[in-house]
Amino acid sequence: MKRARRLRLRLAALTAFATLALGLTTGPPAAADPAGTGWTLAFADEFDAPAVDTSAWTFRTDVKANSAQRPQNVTQSGGLLSINLKKEAYGGKEFTGGGVISKKKLRYGYYETRAKINDGAGWHSSFWLMAGDGSTTFPEDRRTEVDGFETDSVNPTRTMHNVHAWKGPTGDGALHYGSGLYDTGLDLRQWHTYGFDWTETGVTFFIDGVQRYSTSYSPRQGTHDYTSIWLTSIAYGAAPDVSKLPSAVQFDYVRYWQRDYYVDNDGPAAYGFSTAGTWSPSALTGWTAGSPVAYACTAGAKATWRPNIRAAGTYEAYIWKTASSTNGDPAAKATLDNGGTPVTRTLDERSGTSGWVSLGTQTYAAGTGASVSLTASGTSCAHADAVKFVRR
Repeated sequence: MKRARRLRLRLAALTAFATLALGLTTGPPAAADPAGTGWTLAFADEFDAPAVDTSAWTFRTDVKANSAQRPQNVTQSGGLLSINLKKEAYGGKEFTGGGVISKKKLRYGYYETRAKINDGAGWHSSFWLMAGDGSTTFPEDRRTEVDGFETDSVNPTRTMHNVHAWKGPTGDGALHYGSGLYDTGLDLRQWHTYGFDWTETGVTFFIDGVQRYSTSYSPRQGTHDYTSIWLTSIAYGAAPDVSKLPSAVQFDYVRYWQRDYYVDNDGPAAYGFSTAGTWSPSALTGWTAGSPVAYACTAGAKATWRPNIRAAGTYEAYIWKTASSTNGDPAAKATLDNGGTPVTRTLDERSGTSGWVSLGTQTYAAGTGASVSLTASGTSCAHADAVKFVRR
């Protein structure tokens, strides 16, 4: 059903262009898939089912600002997810909102949704990334936050895009980058497509495929955690316009595309990490703030990272070098094995600075046939953290 509807949307976009030229009212914009090649759809919900897929989503249930959030307020019908907004006494508040949070944890890639906000003041709606299960917006693992859009319904043409690196549940952020509240020139009560491309070096935000804001954001500045997708709306700021209730904020779909592949030694990205020999936690910092490093001092101890590449193509492989002038291994061996074709080089951790070291560019098949390994020489201690395969 959604495929057919998407074709209708694309036809509608062409019709909209024609009617715009004639000075008529435009229709809804088509979905704006990520530009460039090498993208693979890795997570999506078209909201075609008759109810929320609770194997993929949890519900927002906190009490915050002017509303309590209830699972009962999130419904699906006609291929749309609706967050219903109500004048309803619950949880000590006079209004109720809601939202969904993905159970799947995601990081770099292109995120997109198609949404329209409600009519009537008093509601804050957003499409964003952060850790958590929806019971609070101050979870213990709150660190990385990326806001695809944040819109207050009192200003239905204005929105903002943000990147935050928080210091835990109650502390301030290590950094805050944002577009500031700006006028989009669009009526956000109508359907619009919102996307953002999060990479290791920054985040770029789009509305209807047009870039609206971009900011640098490197791992050395702040944490780059795996996060959940949040689609939410709460009563916030201006008093809700009761005359417009009940109402709803709606989402047509949410999609996530992946192009680069990271394998770490901890967290969700450790899916392809394994060791042989004795490895212990190190006090040294890895490639992103707060990322732990493992070390081994016995000759032959080996760490291996094996990515699950979704799409065949040309990738440049890198290993993170953790430099230590006191106990780094000056003769560690880094091996890139592309399906049985190994290439080995010496990785000198005793000199230089920490950073990504390229192991070369090759063509890779989809799947888990490629790997990077690090073998300790026994001269000192080798340090294992992360590898990445970057699409070229």
